[in-house]
Amino acid sequence: MTNSLTSVPDTAFLQPGDMPGPIKGSPLRLAMGEQPLPSFCGAAYDQHDRIAVRATFRLLYNSPGSAAESTPKAEVYEDILVYREDAATVFLTALRAAVAGCASQTDDVGVRVVNVLRGAVEAGDESALIEQRRAATDEMGEPLGDGSEQSMFWAAIRVANAIAFLTVMGWETASADLGDTITLGQRAADRLAAWRAHG
Repeated sequence: MTNSLTSVPDTAFLQPGDMPGPIKGSPLRLAMGEQPLPSFCGAAYDQHDRIAVRATFRLLYNSPGSAAESTPKAEVYEDILVYREDAATVFLTALRAAVAGCASQTDDVGVRVVNVLRGAVEAGDESALIEQRRAATDEMGEPLGDGSEQSMFWAAIRVANAIAFLTVMGWETASADLGDTITLGQRAADRLAAWRAHG
């Protein structure tokens, strides 16, 4: 099925109407490798040598009812990866193991973060929901020092031999929303399934 597959159409990705609030700006297709998958203590899980095609989109969305010029609520990256043979299943198994084996780590800017497997998003053939927490900071990047935390989420959903991998980040110092992430994961699974059914 993937032998003649050369690209991922825009319609396979989350659409503006799928977002929990109005989008800000336009969806943006990124260049290959511009948004790498997250690292969990350096574990190799992405099965990159078995990817048939990959593409990435970025969207920003506002809170429901907010003005168009208001600050975004969140930033969402969606990777779609279509694998050869059984590598999509291997990907999810390896991803879960990578997170489970990396309860905490230091990120690229030297901040200590905690990684937690949060179960599934109940979509696709199987899925994984991951939370990463860090100490909350102010707008200048300085720790608040009050014990509060900032969270971001990843959701990986498999449909047959394809993966939709979502990165959901709150804007600037805000936390991402768990409920939004689950909703987006379910809608991404529906979009991916519709494409693969005809791909």
